[in-house]
Amino acid sequence: MQGLVGKLKPFFAVSGRATRLTYWRMQLAMALASAILMCLVVAATRIGGWLGAVPCLLFLPVAAAGICVAVRRLHDRGKAAGWILVFGLGPYSLTALAGWAYEDGGVIVGLPLALAALVLSGWAWIELGFLRGTRGENRYGAEPKRL
Repeated sequence: MQGLVGKLKPFFAVSGRATRLTYWRMQLAMALASAILMCLVVAATRIGGWLGAVPCLLFLPVAAAGICVAVRRLHDRGKAAGWILVFGLGPYSLTALAGWAYEDGGVIVGLPLALAALVLSGWAWIELGFLRGTRGENRYGAEPKRL
């Protein structure tokens, strides 16, 4: 059991830094895990209805690993972990506001909010996935080894 915990620890660590390559590898692994889990959810639901909820619980560790690697990636960029709230919740909040504004105020109010959500999502994508981390040591640790 100790060996399994040691192997899983890098997936759930929030301290330190992560390279772009590490981030993209985790994104690929999470997409694969999510696809497999979705197949399990569909199969379990078809077999037993409510049984589909059981594999859904496994999405929690996948999401937690995604948040952890995003935090480490932000650290590599020299940014605090709090930015994960801006990048994670910001687009969803703006989209919800855009929907409500569209219902009440029409396109004039809803469209700018929807565009702001799109811009914020794009910024997060570029910040986490494409921009180089700070060179050398920063306040979050030493520069990760590049492959």
